[in-house]
Amino acid sequence: MTRPRTLLVGALASVLGASLAAPAQAATDTDDGLWYFTKTGMERLHREATGEGVRVAVIDTAIQTDVGDLVGTDLTVHEPSFCADEPLGTAMPAVTDSSDAAHGTTMTSLVIGTGEGVGIRGVAPDASVSFYSALTAPAGAPEGKCYPETTAYGGTVYAAAIDQAVADGADIISISLSTESPGDGDAIARALHAGVIVVAAVEPDGGRGYPAAHNGVVAVNSVGPDGKLWDGAPPGADVVAPGEGIRHITEDLRGAEEKNGSSSATAYTAAALALVWSAYPDATADQILQTLVRNTESEDHELFRDPEYGHGRVNVRHMLEKDPTRYPDENPLLDRRELSVPTYDEVQDPPPAPGASASPEPTPTPAAPATEPAPAVPSASATAAPAPSADDGAGVPVAALGAGGLLTAALAATAVVLVRRRSATPATASTHPSSAAPPDPRPHPGEE
Repeated sequence: MTRPRTLLVGALASVLGASLAAPAQAATDTDDGLWYFTKTGMERLHREATGEGVRVAVIDTAIQTDVGDLVGTDLTVHEPSFCADEPLGTAMPAVTDSSDAAHGTTMTSLVIGTGEGVGIRGVAPDASVSFYSALTAPAGAPEGKCYPETTAYGGTVYAAAIDQAVADGADIISISLSTESPGDGDAIARALHAGVIVVAAVEPDGGRGYPAAHNGVVAVNSVGPDGKLWDGAPPGADVVAPGEGIRHITEDLRGAEEKNGSSSATAYTAAALALVWSAYPDATADQILQTLVRNTESEDHELFRDPEYGHGRVNVRHMLEKDPTRYPDENPLLDRRELSVPTYDEVQDPPPAPGASASPEPTPTPAAPATEPAPAVPSASATAAPAPSADDGAGVPVAALGAGGLLTAALAATAVVLVRRRSATPATASTHPSSAAPPDPRPHPGEE
């Protein structure tokens, strides 16, 4: 088991430069974990769009809002968490300075980060982010456990957070976690019906990870600076995006390290869509999805679907060049097969939520210090904790609660899988790309 390589040590250093340790050289250069920003020309693209006017909901572990990369951003944290300190117990705080906050803080920073803390630059810096804690384990509990505080949602994992995000006005929902349970299908149907885009991480072990496997959801896998999937990547992605060798905040929330996995790729994709939507505010959610799958790669091409790369590498520059309002107003990822979850008909006429949300209004940042107990907040565990050298920064599986949603089911802790794999070292690109590889391979999924 290899621990992540630390790039920066010190309390939320505001300057990253020559003092930053050079990353270990593998097949490609990660630019100290910032290649997703530098090699894609993001600085230049921000002259055209910044994500302003678009709200992204990040459903993740916990968060720390006082880190330098998030200070001054448009961030709202929903309190409390959707996890409890024990089955049917007291909800834990969403804001904490424990290691649980590392993954959620990183995912949020990849969307709107200022780069003023450990140096994580946001892809859509002027977007609004609402954060929801849906995976935090109380002290002593195994990582990836989320105890429910109520039986209202039965055998679901993220449904309550998804419904709350929709109610709070989210345009895009980003979920860098995964579960083996398809029980959130009804909430996904409600979100899609409401015109909300849902982006989720592909399970790295090749399992049927949800919500990425849900019908109509953007399933994202991870590529490195050379634009290639990591060796052993499972099939099933709709698109691929930067996720290998990405800068993360360390568990102590004081330094930076490089991690790999579809978690980062998911946050990148959600932020990329926010960027494009802010440039074309008259487009519908489905038209934004159309431009996502049609304008991958660096050049125009016919719509294609590869078993491993899906519709191709996310390319912000290419999307910004095309007016999405000219595309059909229908979700290109929503199929009509009867066994899909949710079904096409359920998205058109979704089942109602278990009950009207009685959750408190989101609390704008800065949130209360993590040392102060938050009122009835469910806790969530971080998905980017140090992992074996092959496990890092990807989605988290959650064991499903009993389908009945009664007391017995509620007492079972929800085990969520963080979408993560190899830690600390940039991933080696696959040596066996699909025979149907995307057109015009690039040295990186850049915007040039």
